[in-house]
Amino acid sequence: MSTLPGTQTRALWTLALFTAIQLADGALTAAGIAQFGPHIEGNPLIDLLARGVGLGGAVVGAKVLAVCCGTVLHLQARHLALAVLTVGYVLAAIVPWMIVLTLVR
Repeated sequence: MSTLPGTQTRALWTLALFTAIQLADGALTAAGIAQFGPHIEGNPLIDLLARGVGLGGAVVGAKVLAVCCGTVLHLQARHLALAVLTVGYVLAAIVPWMIVLTLVR
C-alpha cells in the first residue's frame, strides 16, 4: 500500500476522506434544496443535468462522477492532489452549505 509523499500516512485515507466529503456535500445539497428549493444549488452543471434526469439524479450523478475521478487520482498515486482537492472542497462547498443551512432560516 502506498503512502503520502514525505510521510508514513497511508494514502488510502485520502480517497476515503474525499469520498466522505462528497457524501456530506450530497447530503447538504439535498438539505439545502429541501429547505430553499432548487434555485439554491449554485453549480450550473448540476442545473443542466437536473433538467434531463431530475435534481436527485443530477446530485447523485455528480457525486458518483467525483468519487470515480478521485479513485482515478488515487490509482495514479496522485495523493497530494486528492488531499488538496478534499481541503478545497471542504472550503468551497461544505463550509458554505453549513453557513447557509445554520444561519439562514
